[in-house]
Amino acid sequence: MILHHIQTSALTDNALNTCLRYINSNDSILLAGDAVNCLLQAPWQQRLASVNLFVLQDDIQARGLQQRIDMIAEHMSAELFHIIDYSDFVEQSLKHSKVITW
Repeated sequence: MILHHIQTSALTDNALNTCLRYINSNDSILLAGDAVNCLLQAPWQQRLASVNLFVLQDDIQARGLQQRIDMIAEHMSAELFHIIDYSDFVEQSLKHSKVITW
């Protein structure tokens, strides 16, 4: 069980796309930094729908995306992602056998 930590934008880097090629069904993805922006795009929402997905709250707020992310979460019929803080990030790091930062 691996926690894949993605920090770069899917528009400028291939990390998320590459990660999705190698991810297993019991793995999770944590979006941090500029990677949180991919949640604003429907194609990425669809690609990430089957993944256990975490998003850092501070990075959503730092980019002024809180209202838009809240609207996306509100309109999704199933929970697409879990918004977490840094203590939850540490907890997830301990729950997973390995953390890979892309």
